[in-house]
Amino acid sequence: MTKRTRHKEEISEDLINRLPDDILVNIISHLTLKEAARTSVLSNRWRNLWTFTNSLEFDASESLWNVGFGNLEQERSKYINWVNNVLELHRGSTINEFKVRFDLCDFHQSDITNWVYTVLGKRVQYIKLDLWPGRYGHYYTFPKEFYNSIESGRGLSGIKFLRCLHFKTVNVNGKDIELFIQNCPLLDRLCVDHSKTLVRLRVIGSSIQLKYLEIQSCYLMEEIEISAPSLLSFRYYGQAIKINIENVPQLVDVSIRGSHTFRVTYFVGPIISCFPQLKTLELDSCNEVYMQFSLFELPKLIDLRLRVTTPNRESLLGLTCIMKACPFLQKLILQLNDHGRRLGKKRQQFPKYSHQHLKVVELHGFLGRQFDVELAQYLFQNATMLEKLIIEPSRYVRKKVLRNCVKMLEAKVPHSVKLIVGSLYTD
Repeated sequence: MTKRTRHKEEISEDLINRLPDDILVNIISHLTLKEAARTSVLSNRWRNLWTFTNSLEFDASESLWNVGFGNLEQERSKYINWVNNVLELHRGSTINEFKVRFDLCDFHQSDITNWVYTVLGKRVQYIKLDLWPGRYGHYYTFPKEFYNSIESGRGLSGIKFLRCLHFKTVNVNGKDIELFIQNCPLLDRLCVDHSKTLVRLRVIGSSIQLKYLEIQSCYLMEEIEISAPSLLSFRYYGQAIKINIENVPQLVDVSIRGSHTFRVTYFVGPIISCFPQLKTLELDSCNEVYMQFSLFELPKLIDLRLRVTTPNRESLLGLTCIMKACPFLQKLILQLNDHGRRLGKKRQQFPKYSHQHLKVVELHGFLGRQFDVELAQYLFQNATMLEKLIIEPSRYVRKKVLRNCVKMLEAKVPHSVKLIVGSLYTD
C-alpha cells in the first residue's frame, strides 16, 4: 500500500468517525445482522452501536437446504438462541422492521410470541413471520392471551404503530385478521400466506387505511368480502372462492391466480366493476375469460399479465379481444402453460387489430410450437408501436427447436422491434 493510498484511507476513516452516532446507527441498519455485529470490533465507540439498529432481519432460510429431519431440532434451537440473544442485547427504543425467516412451528410458540411482544414494545412498524415450510404440520398460532391483550388494549399499546404484517405458515383466522386491522390504525399492508385456519375474511370499514392486501395459498378459504376505500392493490392465489368487492375507488392493481385446475371465470364478475380504474391486472386465463374482455373496456390499464392455461389458436382470437379492450396497454406478459381444458374450435382466420401503445411483450414458457411462433408473429403484425419482444424459453424446450424458431422470427421481426431471447438460448 502506498503512502498516498494509506493517507486517503485515514482521511475516509476520520470522516466516518466524525459522524454522529444516530447517522452511524442508520448506516448499520442497512447491513445484515451478522454484518452489523461485526462492526463491534472496529473500536470502543463501535462496540455497542450495532445494538441500536432499527432493522432486525433473522434470515437463516438458506441453511435449511442442508438440514435433514434428524438435525432440524438442533438447528431450530440454534436459530431461537440467536434471536433471543440479539433481542436481549438490543438497546434501541424503536424498531422499524422485525423479520423472522426459518422453519419453526407451534412447538416454539412461547419463544415466537415473546419476540412479538418484545418488538411491539419498541413500536415496531413491520413484522414478518415467515416460518415456511413448517415441517411436521403444526403451524404457529398466536395464543388466546395475545388476542385478549389486543382487545383489552392493555399491554400491547405498541400495536398502533404497525404498518405492515406478513404471516407465512402462521395460522390465523378471519376474526384474528379483522382484530389486527381494527386495532392497527396505521396498517396499510397485509399478507397472509399458507394459513390452514383462514376460511372467511371481511375487510370492511370506511376508516380502514389498508392499501395492499394479499392472500396466498390458504386452501380452506371460502369467501372474501372487501369494502375498503383506501385499498390500492388486491392479490389472491388459491382455489376458487366467493369474492365480493365494493367501495374500492382507489383500487388499481388486481392479481387473481391459482393452480392449473383453477377456474378464474368465477372471479371475473366480482372485479368487472373495477375494470375502468385498473392500471395493472394479472389473471389465469382461458377462452372463457377472453370473452369477458370483449364486453368491457379497461381504458387505464397499462400492464397486463396472463397465464394462458389453454394455449391454442383460439387464444389468438381472445388476444384480439384483449387488445381492443385495453387501448392504452403498454406491457403484456403471457405465461404459456400446456395443460388444462381445451375450449372452442380452432380457427384459421384471426381478425387484425392495430394497437397503438403496446411497447413491450414477454412470452414466458416458450416451447417453439407452431402456436408460439404464430403468437409472436401476430404481435409483430398488430402491435404497431412494439419496441421489445422478450422470449423466456421453457426449461423443457429442445435447444435445436428453439434455435430454428428464433431464426424464423428474426427473419420476420420488424427492424423497429428488438428481439431478446432468455438465457436458455445459446447460439
